[in-house]
Amino acid sequence: MLKVRIFSALIGIPLLLSILYLGGYFWQGFFVLLGIVGLFEYYRMMSIKGYSPQYIPGYLLLLSIMLQAIYTSYLIPAFLLIVVLLALSLICQYPRIDISDIALSFFGAFYLGLLLSFAFRIYYLDDRFWIIVLSLLLTWASDTGGYFAGRFWGHKPLAPELSPKKTREGAVGAVVLSVMVSFLFFSIIEFGSTNFAYVLLLGLSASIMAQIGDLMISSMKRYFGVKDTGKIIPGHGGVLDRFDSFLMVLPLVFYFFAYYI
Repeated sequence: MLKVRIFSALIGIPLLLSILYLGGYFWQGFFVLLGIVGLFEYYRMMSIKGYSPQYIPGYLLLLSIMLQAIYTSYLIPAFLLIVVLLALSLICQYPRIDISDIALSFFGAFYLGLLLSFAFRIYYLDDRFWIIVLSLLLTWASDTGGYFAGRFWGHKPLAPELSPKKTREGAVGAVVLSVMVSFLFFSIIEFGSTNFAYVLLLGLSASIMAQIGDLMISSMKRYFGVKDTGKIIPGHGGVLDRFDSFLMVLPLVFYFFAYYI
């Protein structure tokens, strides 16, 4: 399994960085695809639990929220269409449809759409490539630090009901490595005058957000009764398994560079 994970990373990471470096429609297309596949995995988990996902209204909501940073003039018409389609779903599926189907469908679309919308906001910042790379590095550092610290020193459970393997020692290791990567990144890449305290706070906050994102998807998997959200990435599971932490880091990094750098 470890060999498969490493092989996938060796192929996937250079491909991902190339797409992000090219920017434009490659950037936009990647994150739209990420949202679509992620929501598909979420709706698949809903179906396994016995719920009836509202696919069309859900995908429209996802795209409307995700792309509103670019196509603001289409937001109200899109929401109107969603309401009409939802009304039709209620009419056509009554009495089989349940309010929980709608609530869960819209929650997943809103969650993914809102977090991914910051990838499109980052695109309009200066040095967008390095900013998105930093988002990835902080996420990977948190995941890696948490994994190895938990493996070698972990004893006290962090959230046993959600993720039994995660430990408090692992959480500390995640923060430490994320802070180290934050300082290393800003020592190599120049972004004007960068405050020491801000760099420390970014690394610390990014790891906390990454772990929240990880536990959030873990809670969904627990609730829906699945081990992985999907199998699209060999050795890593689904899109939500691999990008759960990254999604939560995106808004933090955006606001950091938009208002403090």
